[in-house]
Amino acid sequence: MQNKFESYFAKKGEFKSIELTLDRISSALDFIDFDEKRLGKIIHIAGTNGKGSTAYFLHQSFIKANFNCVLYTSPHLESITERIVINNSQVEINTFNDAFDATKQAIEKFKLSYFEAITLIAFYIFQDLSPDISIIETGLGGTYDATNVLVDKIPVITTISQDHINFLGKSIYQIIDEKLNIIKSNQKVYIGKNENFIVNYIKNKLIGKSIFFSQCNKYLKSFPPPFNHNYELARLILKNEFQIDIPPADLLKLPPCRLEKIKNFLFDGAHNPSGIINLINNIDNIDTAIISGTLDRDIIKTIEIIRKKIKKVIITEIPNNERSIKVKEINIPGIYKISDPTLAVYKALELNGKSDILICGSLYLCGHLKKVIRDKFV
Repeated sequence: MQNKFESYFAKKGEFKSIELTLDRISSALDFIDFDEKRLGKIIHIAGTNGKGSTAYFLHQSFIKANFNCVLYTSPHLESITERIVINNSQVEINTFNDAFDATKQAIEKFKLSYFEAITLIAFYIFQDLSPDISIIETGLGGTYDATNVLVDKIPVITTISQDHINFLGKSIYQIIDEKLNIIKSNQKVYIGKNENFIVNYIKNKLIGKSIFFSQCNKYLKSFPPPFNHNYELARLILKNEFQIDIPPADLLKLPPCRLEKIKNFLFDGAHNPSGIINLINNIDNIDTAIISGTLDRDIIKTIEIIRKKIKKVIITEIPNNERSIKVKEINIPGIYKISDPTLAVYKALELNGKSDILICGSLYLCGHLKKVIRDKFV
């Protein structure tokens, strides 16, 4: 069935109408008579890395504890309906299209960007369901992220590092402030694994708040780093706020494209230096990597880190993505540059021998190549 939202935004582009303001989304929500209280208890998650897995661990835990729970994440890998999850199932396309029809007037009237519009649709669907709990992940930053219209919530900040420098600033302290700005009058704040200087900065910024820092239990068998830290953060929230235990790790799944294996391909959405460092510490028996990235990230630094462990590196482009790097503009000796990601897979198979092939650097690339590999190589 046709996805009306994607058809509408096909010519507008995903990032061409970004403005640093909450005025448009706030006005649109007022226009559709949105009532935040109908979302139940809200968990709002920001951070550079770990948002997705923390959100997934929480969502699965609530479902197993018989709560009605909805989840809003980004980006999607293959279908935009992946972003809107209701009790562990992505929203049906009929429901999604009906919600787009119902909100289209507001989208047009207030000239919403792609992310603002999908946020409007998600909130429209969620308030109609009146869930017990809504888990909402920020898209980019915090201060002017469309999700930051939410007020009465449990703010959660995962790991913070430098990312999206074109939008959030080059200073790590600017980026920390961006994330912390999801905290409004909320008294309790949950913080994930971070370096000591970030922890101390947060403590000084949030004087008067009740701050809960998660601590990873080294003797607990859960997930490999950094997912073990996100598992512990989810555990802390569940225990403190809902008095429930997180299920054992073997009963929970990681989000798609996080250490996901298909045949001899390993997919991981790590896309910034700190994420890539964690990734290469978790992998063995990989001789070849296919990577890409967006223009607002440091692809050169990413390649430098990967090459410390993986000798054969192919850089490629993200199809139909206006922010994708252009391989002809990357000047690094000793790597392969292939703009077509499908051809990059063929090259990787030619180079690789019997070891696994890593695909990383962009969730968009992982989503595209998952489909290609399922269709052509599995």
